[in-house]
Amino acid sequence: MSVLRPPHGESWLPTFLSFLSGLPEDVRRRTLVMPFQAYVDDSGGPGHSKHFVLAGLVGHSEDWAAFSDEWRACLAEKPSIKVFKMSHAARRSGEFYRWTFQMRDEKLRNLARIVNRHAQLATYSIIDLEAHADVWAKRLGKPMNEPYFHPFYCTIMAVCFCLWDNGHRERFEIVFDDQVVFGLRAKAWWPVVRAMIESREAEAATILPVDPIFRSDDDFLPIQAADMYAWCFRKHTDDPTYRDFDWLLAEMPNVKGTDYSQYYDRERMESVLAMTMKELEARDFAPTIIKAYRETFGE
Repeated sequence: MSVLRPPHGESWLPTFLSFLSGLPEDVRRRTLVMPFQAYVDDSGGPGHSKHFVLAGLVGHSEDWAAFSDEWRACLAEKPSIKVFKMSHAARRSGEFYRWTFQMRDEKLRNLARIVNRHAQLATYSIIDLEAHADVWAKRLGKPMNEPYFHPFYCTIMAVCFCLWDNGHRERFEIVFDDQVVFGLRAKAWWPVVRAMIESREAEAATILPVDPIFRSDDDFLPIQAADMYAWCFRKHTDDPTYRDFDWLLAEMPNVKGTDYSQYYDRERMESVLAMTMKELEARDFAPTIIKAYRETFGE
């Protein structure tokens, strides 16, 4: 895989960087951004779909800065919408209520072209919810038995390893769409999971984020673009014959996939569970992992 391209946007950023490049310029001028950032959104869930998906888009902070200004301007162009949600666009509901197919498709095409100009990588983590209910949900404790947990950490690791493979050697940031319950429960394990990654992939772990971040897609516009990907991946995985929006993904050829995207079916879940149980029984954990666990949970 080739080294990630340098930023090409003209949008203003302070010379010292911060995580808020996903905000419009007037807000961004007061903040700092990291060189590379990932923005992540989810689609689906128990009772709503066959699969749960987390999808992330990765790019340079200056590219995301330019993206955010262009995305906001595109939303405001008539016919205007206040916020983008792919499920509303697909059904022509919500912000897309009473839109014609032609109007909807033109807005989608313009938004996709903005993504294509500024995002560089796309990654996903997908869980078969029926298999999850039979395997992880029944045999693991909270929050590891929740559909959000494994995709959350798979996405972080996918971004980390892909950036490392591409020669990136500075810490990145990762911003997830707000998840008041599942997200916070998963994030509570971050010190332990980070220690595990450090013990197994010491070099790549040096670029892991200090802390995963949760923000609203109303304010952090790249999350809305991640929603587009998450919905498309989930819809096609739920029904492989569904082709209505294949043309939309084709509008974004510059956004490359990664070798670290994951799909968890029943067989994969059983394999992960068996490995986890074996490690727990052996109690063969690095001292740094034990220390992180005790400091986090007081046990």
